[in-house]
Amino acid sequence: MMDKSRFATALLIAVIAATSVHAFTWPSFARPGAIEEAFVEPSVPTDGQEVLLHMAVEGDLLFDRIETRAFFTTLIVKVYWQEAPVPAPGPGPTFHAESLGTFERGRYRIFLQSYCEGRLAGSRQIAFEVKEAPGPGASTLDEVSVTPAAPIKGGVATVHVKGHWPTAGYSRTIALTQYSSRNVMINLHWNSPRGPVAQVVTPYTYDAPIRLGSAGTYTVYVFVHLDGRQVDSAQITFEVADNGATGWPLTIGN
Repeated sequence: MMDKSRFATALLIAVIAATSVHAFTWPSFARPGAIEEAFVEPSVPTDGQEVLLHMAVEGDLLFDRIETRAFFTTLIVKVYWQEAPVPAPGPGPTFHAESLGTFERGRYRIFLQSYCEGRLAGSRQIAFEVKEAPGPGASTLDEVSVTPAAPIKGGVATVHVKGHWPTAGYSRTIALTQYSSRNVMINLHWNSPRGPVAQVVTPYTYDAPIRLGSAGTYTVYVFVHLDGRQVDSAQITFEVADNGATGWPLTIGN
């Protein structure tokens, strides 16, 4: 009789457990304000470049304030949140971006803490490196050349610009070619990377066709701009012959 009773009890518990698995959904135990994601932008900033801290936290919250303390190359960043009076229909998360200012070259570490209603909800560590920004005279241009090798009056020559950036993610916003008489000016404007990028040297090219209205010596000036600041330049000259005579390049230099 005891064995049958035990068997019936075990069977009843098994049925209840199986039913509960299908009928009951466990609630989320994520604490409001817990950090889901945190990173700095750009991922590899340069000295003098503004660094933004991006973060996403659990829940529908309102940003309250941020406190930042720096100890040499270590930053302690505390972000405070308040629960929304009327929660949004969705579960969150809440996103926020905050400027940390500019940094000198070096390796930095952020100890990030998130507080909701005055209580610590989560923490995260972020490490990043600040590199030297390309300055005037920085080597980003590799080569400037002209084809054909023997241009003639009335024809078209093409200026070929080759260069590189230290990482991926650089974007060219404007490429402007201007020429007057036998002077040609090429301005290439670029923006620095935003967000995580591949840490590989990335080449770039630009071709500018030029109509050759007269014979003589042509001078080409190439200027490279990064974030509104000129960082490199080059100059070449080449000869354009009249009546199909042979021309040749003269000089190239930075």
